[in-house]
Amino acid sequence: MRSKLFFAAIAAFWVVMNILLWRSQSAAHSEIGSAIPVEIVWDKILTAPDNSSLEIYDHTNKIGFCHWMATVGGASQALNQSLADDYAPEGLMPQPTGYGLTVEGNTTIFGTNRVRFEMHLRLATNEIWQDFRLTAKMRPTSWDIHAIAAAQKIMVKINGDDGNWQRTLRFSEFEHPETLLAEFGMGDFLGLAGAANLLSPKGGAGQLAAGLHWQAHEDWIQFGHSKVRAYRVETEFFGQHLYIFTSRAGEILWVEAPNKLTFRNEAFSHF
Repeated sequence: MRSKLFFAAIAAFWVVMNILLWRSQSAAHSEIGSAIPVEIVWDKILTAPDNSSLEIYDHTNKIGFCHWMATVGGASQALNQSLADDYAPEGLMPQPTGYGLTVEGNTTIFGTNRVRFEMHLRLATNEIWQDFRLTAKMRPTSWDIHAIAAAQKIMVKINGDDGNWQRTLRFSEFEHPETLLAEFGMGDFLGLAGAANLLSPKGGAGQLAAGLHWQAHEDWIQFGHSKVRAYRVETEFFGQHLYIFTSRAGEILWVEAPNKLTFRNEAFSHF
């Protein structure tokens, strides 16, 4: 159980790190329609004035809730805007000292177990990530994953009834995920992953990450009895599609993940 949850946390980290590749995939596309540079949506998300409260669904079953918040220079965008309106001289806007994203919430896994989680991502003023931290607690066990870009390392800590466990991994080790899975006693998963072509003996996870192709489009999303304009960002990994819909201001509206897992803005529950 503990090894499977650890791998799930590592997988979540891998997905988040790939989302940060948006900036390297931000050139405009020439498709017919309203394609836009992915960087535009990413900037909107980082500077969204409103937080996003999201309900988590497995197919049609609600299994959890999470709160998404963007910060600039350590304060929420709403607070920054209020301070700017009240105190900044006319025409002079404060320069950001960095950006941050925070996601916190809880959900059920394996049907009955409830997990509380927090994720923090810190970026420099040029939007390059600097620090990532993911913590999760499911009694009696807790997990702490901390990645530092400058050190190219990930620190993993697990505390539970079986004692404490700690390991430092280098980014380069994720080039061969099959080695990590074997080390953590997940040989059964290796067979399933191989059958599903999840592990590439030639490229490894690093090459797969670099090959992700993000696209962004202007779109519409159904909101009650009407449609509202939105941005749609999408990519494909492991043969599965991921769709992220945001408002024009960068608020997260809807996320469609593989295996019918969705994150829905709580505003949709009123309709």
